[in-house]
Amino acid sequence: MNSWRNHITRLEGAYAQKTIDSYSNDFARFAGWCRKKRFKCLPATPETVARYIDEIAVDLKVSTVKRRLCAIRKLHHLAGHRGITDDETVLLAVRRAKRSKPGRPRQALGVTAERRDRMLAVCRDDPRGLRDRLLLAVGFDTLCRRSELVAIRVQDLTRNGNGTYSVLVRRAKNDQEGLGRTAHLSSNASRLIDFWLEQTGLTNGPLLRPVYRSSPGNRSLCAASVGRILKDLARQADFDEEEANRVTGHSLRVGAAQSLTKRGVGILPIMSAGGWKSMAVVARYVENVEMNLWD
Repeated sequence: MNSWRNHITRLEGAYAQKTIDSYSNDFARFAGWCRKKRFKCLPATPETVARYIDEIAVDLKVSTVKRRLCAIRKLHHLAGHRGITDDETVLLAVRRAKRSKPGRPRQALGVTAERRDRMLAVCRDDPRGLRDRLLLAVGFDTLCRRSELVAIRVQDLTRNGNGTYSVLVRRAKNDQEGLGRTAHLSSNASRLIDFWLEQTGLTNGPLLRPVYRSSPGNRSLCAASVGRILKDLARQADFDEEEANRVTGHSLRVGAAQSLTKRGVGILPIMSAGGWKSMAVVARYVENVEMNLWD
């Protein structure tokens, strides 16, 4: 086993497996590049890291470049080599990458309440269509990230006195301690849950599942499937092609924040509802809310 992979194993239990895999995959790419160039990858010199950034920045998004650099920094810290990625040579390479691709990241199209209702209207009247309705309703009400949405289990639902449900949204990427948050579902979403549980007989396990031959599977829906389902429903609902192409697994979260803003809800309650830690992120979602929501 490569020595750097030995360092990766030290992260087990301290980070989510997805995060560990990301560090491993990104550093493996850097290590492979170094091997071809006959450079040492651990410890690497600041000049080596800067040259790597210059090369990958030609084809990759700045966010991907920064993520690769984060993996390089983490592995060097684990190996006891600090300061390499903070060297001015590396920082200048990052600045070059940013300046070479000016402009803001393209935002996912917000599936607002109006767009959600159009998508609900085209869902089929079969088990898969019912699952898709549930995905739309619960995803919108909870402002969940796609990974949080597919992680919801039947046991996470609590019936309230008025007949609606509250749901425990478990560990998110910015909630490494796993405290979770509680989201409240509308009466419409709660009725869909009741009908889904009645039709499927589910009493525990994942709430949202793939459907095979009219029956739900024994595993949770894949997070990557959320975006595909939403994009397909957007096209069925006659979104124009540019809008449909911008629908992603993040669209329900963005659209719900925009709809709450239109209703006059302040940014701090929206942050609380969606589990955001950064006001800047939410502000970017809702800064053009009138343009997004009004004809």
